[in-house]
Amino acid sequence: MTARDDTPQSDADDDLETLTPDMGWKGLAVLGVVMLIGGFLAFLNPFAASLAAEAVAGAAFFAAGVVQLWLAVTDKTKTTGDRWLSGALGLALVLFAVSMVLNPLAGLVTLTALVALFFTVLGALRVGLAWHLRPAQGWGWIMASGVISLLLAALIVLGLPGAALGLLGLFLGIDLTMAGAVTLALAWHKKRDALG
Repeated sequence: MTARDDTPQSDADDDLETLTPDMGWKGLAVLGVVMLIGGFLAFLNPFAASLAAEAVAGAAFFAAGVVQLWLAVTDKTKTTGDRWLSGALGLALVLFAVSMVLNPLAGLVTLTALVALFFTVLGALRVGLAWHLRPAQGWGWIMASGVISLLLAALIVLGLPGAALGLLGLFLGIDLTMAGAVTLALAWHKKRDALG
């Protein structure tokens, strides 16, 4: 058993180790390859990838709305006003999900705008995480991934509403490809540390 090195580099490496999934380098490599394959498939048919993303999002909104409505009816610990507000939120989520199914093109535009917001938050978080891990090896990959996510968000906003049909699938492919590359780089880093 060796003594722990208390240098800033060692602390940053420990942070990187705790933030990556505990699946070993092989598990990370498999996850990275799966992400790369998903990105490639999204590039092959961006419109289908956009519709698939919309269907998944619609199902998630519908499920969240149903749960919210159920809680509004069954939760007796809340005041009547809180229960009405909870029910209204649930109904809004269900109606939004139904509208996405009934009018998928309008749903794609709305969902594309929401994805732009998601990419903005995700990119900012990745940049912040990379800045925090700055001395650690691999921090540059996380920073690059965050910057790419922020650029994707800006491109989505600039392309609305006309480009929403395939833009969501295309950007999903780009983000999956970048995330897959970052995951493979982290797997390589873990493998190198394990062997050396």
